[in-house]
Amino acid sequence: MTKDIKESVEIYVPKGYINEEETLFVSVGGRNYFVPRGKTSRVPPQVAREILRARRAEEKLDVSRERLIEDSAKPLGMENVVL
Repeated sequence: MTKDIKESVEIYVPKGYINEEETLFVSVGGRNYFVPRGKTSRVPPQVAREILRARRAEEKLDVSRERLIEDSAKPLGMENVVL
């Protein structure tokens, strides 16, 4: 077994939207990786960390976006009006 296989970890990358690529492109430390979507793959730990970091950032963006949409539907109160 090679060093790369021993030090790799399993990660699942879910399928994307219908118009997304079938692989997820990840670049770490000047090396590029194409990780297939919709199945479990073995990748170096730093690649798995980057995929998870990006996934958490997307989740935070979704929460912020939903909050902005909800806030935009609320009427402005007089306390926010400057005369």
